[in-house]
Amino acid sequence: MNISRTLRSPFFGFLLVGSLLFLLDSLASSDRKTIVVSAAQQQRLLTLWETQTGNSATPAQFDSLLSNWIEEEILYQEALRLGLDHEDSIVRRRMIQKLSFIAESDSSKTEAEISLEDYYQLNLKNYTLPKRYTFEQIYFQRKADAEEALTAIEHGEKSNDFGNSSMLNSQYAFRSRLDIDTTFGTGFAEKVVNNEIALWQGPFLSGLGFHLIQIKAVHEAEVTPLSAIRDRVRMDFQRDQEVSARKEFVENLSKKYSVTLEPK
Repeated sequence: MNISRTLRSPFFGFLLVGSLLFLLDSLASSDRKTIVVSAAQQQRLLTLWETQTGNSATPAQFDSLLSNWIEEEILYQEALRLGLDHEDSIVRRRMIQKLSFIAESDSSKTEAEISLEDYYQLNLKNYTLPKRYTFEQIYFQRKADAEEALTAIEHGEKSNDFGNSSMLNSQYAFRSRLDIDTTFGTGFAEKVVNNEIALWQGPFLSGLGFHLIQIKAVHEAEVTPLSAIRDRVRMDFQRDQEVSARKEFVENLSKKYSVTLEPK
């Protein structure tokens, strides 16, 4: 066989070019990443569609959902390849949130191990209503008018014949010290809560003006029965369990890391 003639033949040139193209395609194919759309992911797409629309997806709609997901996955994988997730505070915060959710969903104790009743008893202070007061007040802009009205009331005149108009209520029921201070100003409750019941007293200065006060009833602190707030206690219990689980999760993870603080 004449090798030089073979090398110069058109057929050999065609064969050589074809071989090179095949090699380049093979190399490109070896770099190609595979996007796997699992059966579980396909079902999630269908479930999400049904949740949002209330209808089952048609074959055409499913193809569109699948196409969109694949497109997003390709963009996501390429973004990861380019390192676009690095030094991104939004991505960082979102990943922390997702990991925290995983940690909180893995509570170490269950309601069977710590019953709702036990939790309620351990946290009674959170479900105890403070001492509260029911009272009536008359508002005055001037102290002298309040003093004059008090004298008249003590001599038998009706209390509702006195006072200046204001945005305040004339009667307040079941108000705690905090409630009273919120309405009349800091320190006002301390001036009036020890008044003798059913006796008009004052005038007491608030941030709004002057007041005559009549305490009608004192309601001692009381614990709200579990039966009346079971849903609230259960929510508190679950929240505390999630917080505890997250704390334990982070503490265990922290054992895998050492922290070095570089000088500024």
